[in-house]
Amino acid sequence: MPGKDFPKTWFDTGYIKMGETPEELAKKIGVPPKNLSATIERFNQFAWDGYDQDFKRGVSAYDRYYGDPTLNNPNLYRLEKAPYYAIPSYPGDIGTKGGLVTDQFARVMHENGQPIQGLYATGNCAASVMGETYPGPGATIGPAMVFGYIDANDMAALGATLKEA
Repeated sequence: MPGKDFPKTWFDTGYIKMGETPEELAKKIGVPPKNLSATIERFNQFAWDGYDQDFKRGVSAYDRYYGDPTLNNPNLYRLEKAPYYAIPSYPGDIGTKGGLVTDQFARVMHENGQPIQGLYATGNCAASVMGETYPGPGATIGPAMVFGYIDANDMAALGATLKEA
């Protein structure tokens, strides 16, 4: 990491693994050394060619804006200099391109197209109102606030209706 070392405790606890070669690192993280070497070679070729065939990094205007314009691909740089590091990565429950489908009242929709009574979703647990686009960091905050307000009003109206019944 240029200019700053990782905290020693990250190595002591095993959170970060380090190897002087891709093969050494592969052994430490429990993957076949040939596979990691091949993956790095493929990645390096994408960086050199300027086109990421696997994940399309560097293709969108958003990626290019935050990337390094001096590189063939503004988001990829070749992995050629030791040491090599690895940290665990786990799927999480936050994101902007997935989630439950809702209607205009933030009610979760059943696969049959009907709202599920009493179930609402907004923010990162709901499908994005922007579809497959993402204008930038914080883009989910506004819709979460608006739909939070809308669904709270819908819940209150539903509660009043149920009290009357």
